[in-house]
Amino acid sequence: MTIRQPGSERSGSDPNQRGGTEASSSLRRGQAVRELLQNRNFALLWFGELFSQIGDKCLIVAGISLVSDLSSSPLAMLAPALSIAAPQLLFGLVGGVIADRMDRKVVMVAANILRALLVLPILLISSLSQIWILYLAAAGLAMVGVSFYPARNASLPKIVPEESLVTANGLIQGSTIVAMVVGPALAGVVIEIWFPSAILIDSATFLISALAIGLMAIPKRDLEGTMALEDGAVWEDIKAGLSFIYDSQVLRRVLAVTGVATLGVAAVILLAIPHLKAELGAGGLEYGFTMSVLGLGSLLGSVMVTRFSHRLSTSTLVGGMLVLAGVAIVAFAYAPSYLVVLGSVVIIGMCLVVARGTLNTITQTLAPDDIRGRVQSAVNMIVVASTALSEGLSAVMGSVVGVQTVFMAAGLITCATGLAAIFVLRSAGRIVRPAVQEVG
Repeated sequence: MTIRQPGSERSGSDPNQRGGTEASSSLRRGQAVRELLQNRNFALLWFGELFSQIGDKCLIVAGISLVSDLSSSPLAMLAPALSIAAPQLLFGLVGGVIADRMDRKVVMVAANILRALLVLPILLISSLSQIWILYLAAAGLAMVGVSFYPARNASLPKIVPEESLVTANGLIQGSTIVAMVVGPALAGVVIEIWFPSAILIDSATFLISALAIGLMAIPKRDLEGTMALEDGAVWEDIKAGLSFIYDSQVLRRVLAVTGVATLGVAAVILLAIPHLKAELGAGGLEYGFTMSVLGLGSLLGSVMVTRFSHRLSTSTLVGGMLVLAGVAIVAFAYAPSYLVVLGSVVIIGMCLVVARGTLNTITQTLAPDDIRGRVQSAVNMIVVASTALSEGLSAVMGSVVGVQTVFMAAGLITCATGLAAIFVLRSAGRIVRPAVQEVG
């Protein structure tokens, strides 16, 4: 397989293309979002993903509820998390190879159908001796997911215009946070009514997503010569993907920024409940509303990302959002009132969506289509690893030095990452200029 260097597809300065980009940059942010949602293929993907993610969050709440009802051991709660993280870390790069070797639409549809089936055995659990079924189901869902997400992210540049890619990524990121708000709220209701309904809802949402993606028209890729399996061929493809990333200074920097930024942010979600309870006497209702406001901030970010990307360079956009998010994390930690907490999480949600959406756009733009799946699988692995490391360290350090100190450290790490991004991502802006809508 021939691997092209970053920017080889777009580094040319086509006056017509540049003129078109400058003209499109005058679109108002609301119009840009509407035009994307009027794009049939993107709308099908986005709505299908939104339903699927809501179902996933229902399953998470149901799983936590099930484990807590059957066992009070902390290890029982840790096992599902390990079951989810381990397959992604061990087989994540293989998922990228699958996304690059096969028809990505087929990969996504098949993955959703398999996941719809994999959640159903959880309905059989009735005692602690059967809890292993939950762990296997969680591992199976994660295993299938390692090919779905690279295929999804690698398909985006094929179904949306280049100048709309950053907005599309912002909407995808926004839908994830919306699901974090709607899913648990829905799960809380349906679990009280009839516990199995949460599992059935998750299965149904996977099928809805499979149907939506099946209706998409994704331009075909030239797969000639890529499906011939030989001894060691998969490993060779993995090495080719890693070599591509290693040879690209810009990609290495983007992945480093993504990983370190995730370290700082993941602590907030994990420790938010004990912090709000200890500092402000807030309970589950206040926490739930806080997460809802986080979702509103994320929606704001998914809409505002287009305007921000018109006015700011790529490095300034990513770095500035991370610095602002870091300041908001510190404000969250030392908030004197619940109102300040809500203001902080709005800013955190908005900044994370803009920063992550822009970083995803950079990785999608830098990688040629024939290797894009492997690059996206590397991004996903780094996020998973950083999240797991952050949650583990935060849980330990929170009990040793206190939650506020952990939040302060998380905020400072996020700010430092943002300041570094302003300088280390400057070269990325020149390469991905059309996709992120920079203006000179």
